Amino acid sequence: MASNKDLVKWRTAEQATAKNNPIDSLTRQVEEFRIISQLESINRLDAENALLRQLLVAYRKQWSQVIDLLEQTQRALMILQRALEKCISDEVAAERDWLAYWGVKKDRELPKYEHPRVWI
Repeated sequence: MASNKDLVKWRTAEQATAKNNPIDSLTRQVEEFRIISQLESINRLDAENALLRQLLVAYRKQWSQVIDLLEQTQRALMILQRALEKCISDEVAAERDWLAYWGVKKDRELPKYEHPRVWI
C-alpha cells in the first residue's frame, strides 16, 4: 500500500520521465490513479465500519435494556399473580368464616382459585 509521500515521489519521477518515455508516464499515471482509488475506498470503508460499530454498540445496549425490562415485567406479573391468589383465598376464607359466624352451612364447598397458565 502506497502512502501520500510515495505519490509525491511518483509524480516527480513521472514529470522527469514524461519527456523521455510517454508509455512509462502513462503507466505511472494509471498506477497512481489506481492507488488513489484504493486509498479513497479504504478511507470510505473505514468510516462506514466506524459508523456500523457505533450502531452495533447502540443496538446491543437497547437489546440489553429490552431484556431487563422484560425481566422486570415478568417479576411484576408474578407478584401480581401471587397477590391475586392471596386475595381470592382470603375472600373465600372470609366468606366461610362469615357464614359460620351466622350459622349458615353450605352443602357445597366454595371453589378454590386456580391460577392460569403462565404465558411468559
